[in-house]
Amino acid sequence: MGRKHDLSVKLRPPSFPLRVAVVRGVALLALAFAMPAFSPAQPQLQPALPLSQTPVKLLTKAIEVRSLNRTQADEGYVARLRGTVVFVEASAVFVRDETSTTFFRPERPGDFRAGDEVEVQGLTRMGLYLPGLGLSKARVLRHGERPPGIPANHDDLVAARFHYQRVAIEGVVHSVAPLDEGRSLLRLAMGSRMIDVRIDVPPESERPLVDSRVRIQGLAAGYHNERRQLVQAHIRAIDWTDVVVLAAAAPVAQVPLISAAELLAFQVDGRRDRRVRITGVVTASFPGGRAFLRQEETSFGVRLVAPVVLNLGDQVEIAGFPEMDRFSASVVDAELISRQPGPQPAPVDVNPLEKLVGLHDGQLVSVTATLADAFKTEVGTVLVLQDGKRTIQTRLPESMVAPEAGSRVRVTAICLVETTQPGNGFSSKAGVVSLLARSADDIVVLESPPWLNVRRLGGILAVLVAVTLLAGLWIMVLRLQVRRQTTALRHRIESEAALEERQRIAREFHDSLEQELAGVSLRLDALATREIDEKGRALAVTTRHLVSRIQAETRNLISDLRDPCESAGDLAAALVGVAARHTADSGVAVGAEITEPVPRLPAGTVHDLRMIARESVTNALKHAGPTSVKIQLGAEGERLVMRIVDDGSGFDPAARANGKRGHFGCAGVRERSRKLGAHVVWHSGRGAGTTVEVSLPLQPESGGSAEVRSYQETPAVI
Repeated sequence: MGRKHDLSVKLRPPSFPLRVAVVRGVALLALAFAMPAFSPAQPQLQPALPLSQTPVKLLTKAIEVRSLNRTQADEGYVARLRGTVVFVEASAVFVRDETSTTFFRPERPGDFRAGDEVEVQGLTRMGLYLPGLGLSKARVLRHGERPPGIPANHDDLVAARFHYQRVAIEGVVHSVAPLDEGRSLLRLAMGSRMIDVRIDVPPESERPLVDSRVRIQGLAAGYHNERRQLVQAHIRAIDWTDVVVLAAAAPVAQVPLISAAELLAFQVDGRRDRRVRITGVVTASFPGGRAFLRQEETSFGVRLVAPVVLNLGDQVEIAGFPEMDRFSASVVDAELISRQPGPQPAPVDVNPLEKLVGLHDGQLVSVTATLADAFKTEVGTVLVLQDGKRTIQTRLPESMVAPEAGSRVRVTAICLVETTQPGNGFSSKAGVVSLLARSADDIVVLESPPWLNVRRLGGILAVLVAVTLLAGLWIMVLRLQVRRQTTALRHRIESEAALEERQRIAREFHDSLEQELAGVSLRLDALATREIDEKGRALAVTTRHLVSRIQAETRNLISDLRDPCESAGDLAAALVGVAARHTADSGVAVGAEITEPVPRLPAGTVHDLRMIARESVTNALKHAGPTSVKIQLGAEGERLVMRIVDDGSGFDPAARANGKRGHFGCAGVRERSRKLGAHVVWHSGRGAGTTVEVSLPLQPESGGSAEVRSYQETPAVI
């Protein structure tokens, strides 16, 4: 049998971005070919291409557009729809077919009106909330009637079940007021829920609609946030023909007059959606039409449709709709019928604060308490009143200044129950209670707070702590200053004492030892001139030379004791002097190479380092026969390094640096270095010269002398 070959090719599906680009390109191409179908010369649309011949999805029903998700809508599918215009907005036209409603963006919105039957072709896009069509081509086929609205309730509107569709709702009109740009706002009660109806014409005065039961047909719409969520639903109506009265409102005089105790009380028929009339005495009036009335022992809140300035004590009659507030009934969307002036009502005295209960909701009360705190909010100042174990907040008008914390105050204000909590059985009781003051006269300071209160005591303690810290810091600074001055004074005294002692020793040497040596020299000179044998003459001459050397050493010692460089702590100048003296005495070039800066040192340290340099130069001149000697000095990091370098014959450091019998030069150098806490080493080899390196730490080390440590803390003052 022959071998069969599989010639099939497996194609990998294109990536999502590439697929989107291809779909968009083909869609635009298809739309471009379809554009001539909307020219005025052609009476109808060209037939759509069969799905087998077009590479993109073609949508022909509104429900298909409406069912797209965000990703699909943004891919730009081609849509060809035919339907009836139900609403025209400035940037969108809403079209309904037999399946649902969608919208498109027209080139000229003024070319369309509600009731037009249109043909539309465009690309899908995601709107603020629902998918629709972008900039599209559309033409009007004929003008007809708008389709009837879909019956809907409040839950349908909030759940966006019929969003952007023409709906029909029923309810009782609570208020009609003008809106911006010649439009009207109608508030409709759908059972216990309220919905706003925005009508694109001004209010009409021919028929009173408040308290009428009506049917309204309009576009289900609302406000959306950036996350494409419905924040608040409302209805958009075109004009007042969309509002049909089912049951006309009764004249105000025929509205039932009830007592405050009957507000939202039990009724056998359960009807509470119509207006009522009620009378009362004004106990408080606030901006925006908010007021509180009292009828006998019962108080309740009122919200007027048209803000009216009410005076305290006015006897008023209003007509409005009962509504449950946080804890008790109030009257909303109320209309003022009549008013008569009267005396201001007296507040109900409630003390202590524990006696404030739910029966005081909306009541004008007077309480006495201690002002614990006060703070500002966006709506005004809030006082925190405390009496015993209970704390209550009181809101003040914006312009009022709060009394000082700790004051004993009497507050006259409206009691408001903010929250509720379950009681026993079927009852409910007040939770959080607050007070709402009417003016600055409602706050009376009975007793000012004591001068020494918690806030002032805290301030005093803070000042005392600050003073204590400053005093402690000042004492520390003084102690440091005294320590520095004491150290400097001690060095000055030590330096002066050492200088005085050195000068005294120099005087003693000069006046005693040197004079005696001079006398011995004279006698030896006299002895040498006499008649003695040759052996005696040689002994006298040898002794004379020895005395001369002792005299020279004595003079050098006296010069060293009187050297001002040591007392000034100037090691560089002292080493320059050593080099100059040895050059003059030996004829060998002895130089000093100083690398600045060189720190000032105590006099004792300068003396020991100078003696080490002098001894090293002397040893080189005596034993190595150099042609030149260099004294090098400089700071290397945290160490002061002194080197004595010669080009002489050199020696074996291991054999001779420890010293020979009767020779103590290297041993003296080592002892002086140990005294300073310095490290000394000899670098030499036969015929290679010698380098004596002395390294003195500029930071104190363990085992260092007290003199070096004192220098590190504070330089000596000369």
